[in-house]
Amino acid sequence: MDRISDITPLLDRDLVAGFAAIAVPAEVPPPVERRVIFRQLMAVYRGALPPPDGVIHRDAVVPASFGDVDVPVRIFAPREPRGDAVLLWLHGGGFSVGHHEDEDVVVAPWVDAIGCTVVSVGYRLAPEHPAPAALNDACAALRWIATAPAELGVRPSRIAVGGISAGGTLGAGVALRARDEQGPALCFQLLLVPAADNRSATPSMQTLNDPRQWNLEANVLAWQMYAGGDGAVPAHCAPGRSDDLSNLPPAYVEVAGADPLRDEGIAFAQRLMQAGVATELHVFPGAYHASSYVQPLAPISRRARAETIAALQRAFSA
Repeated sequence: MDRISDITPLLDRDLVAGFAAIAVPAEVPPPVERRVIFRQLMAVYRGALPPPDGVIHRDAVVPASFGDVDVPVRIFAPREPRGDAVLLWLHGGGFSVGHHEDEDVVVAPWVDAIGCTVVSVGYRLAPEHPAPAALNDACAALRWIATAPAELGVRPSRIAVGGISAGGTLGAGVALRARDEQGPALCFQLLLVPAADNRSATPSMQTLNDPRQWNLEANVLAWQMYAGGDGAVPAHCAPGRSDDLSNLPPAYVEVAGADPLRDEGIAFAQRLMQAGVATELHVFPGAYHASSYVQPLAPISRRARAETIAALQRAFSA
């Protein structure tokens, strides 16, 4: 099967003009440089669509007693308390970049629209901290949330988990761990363009290989960094390879039609359904990986973000 090196003909027409080149480094930059690069991307989004004023934030630390190490979190909440639901949020970045403090541009609109609280987790990054470090940190944050409902103003029965890209991978892993470790209970999982499988073997991964978005080479490198030296991915860290997806919380899975991760996201959603998990799968034709946040003003991006808010509203009102 021939690889497609230019996905422009497949894109939604409102995304074509702004489809920016993304340089994939031949070597992994040091942690400080990686954070600078990611913050520059988030600053572009923030300038296009500033976070609402009705959301405040504060920083906290999940003590090491809940996991392996102290884990920093940033808590986003309505300026005027309006609800008792909380979303444990895991940022994207290929397991190696991103920062929990920069997620206001993504999650603040949800807080403003729904009235929920969002806890953004500063999980450890690869390759300095290979799997399961990031997943352990996310699970520690979930345990902390479940034991601190009064501090967060939330109800334990209204805890959801969510993430985008690599964060969606971690979110699905948190749901699996919570099931297998008998809690804490989750009411919902929000999985946006998740990387579900480390094998990089789907047709979409092979054919939608445009270097201006997430691509095959970047995917292989990300999983190599996340897996660590021996290349073996620990249980729950590649959710699409789990043998059992039953008894998991309801899920909303967002997939971009021109994303190399498209097929594994669809396959994961299908397997959730086949396992009896209430699952909503939404494929946005013509969208590329994380285009809702790279080009936030495009109509298809606005529609995708509106669907995310609607999914959270349904989950927290159930």
